[in-house]
Amino acid sequence: MDHHEVEVAAAAAEAVQPVDPAEIARGLAVVRKRRWCLWTVLIVYLPTMYVTQKITHSFNGSMPVFFIWFAVLLGVMFYSATARCPRCRNYYHMHGMMLLYLRKCLHCQLPISGDKSDKY
Repeated sequence: MDHHEVEVAAAAAEAVQPVDPAEIARGLAVVRKRRWCLWTVLIVYLPTMYVTQKITHSFNGSMPVFFIWFAVLLGVMFYSATARCPRCRNYYHMHGMMLLYLRKCLHCQLPISGDKSDKY
């Protein structure tokens, strides 16, 4: 067996280890909380910019608010992207440099509501 085959065999053995349902539930709760933080920041954008436009009456006057919002968005995206899957311990929403907010782990396919069913 070469080095690559040993790594593949170790990864396969690790993937079939039984996982505690309570640990899955805690991990998925963290993933869901971080997703809600992202959705909150995204939803807050339009009302914030509307109010800023009403107060400043100018595009240039609202630019600082936009840049603050954008900086918060980047921070929350990093926060949510680094949530780890409780089953495979990889980043739940990241595969390499690809960030996808799907409703399942990009590595082991654990659904975001996987703790609500009996299948892990």
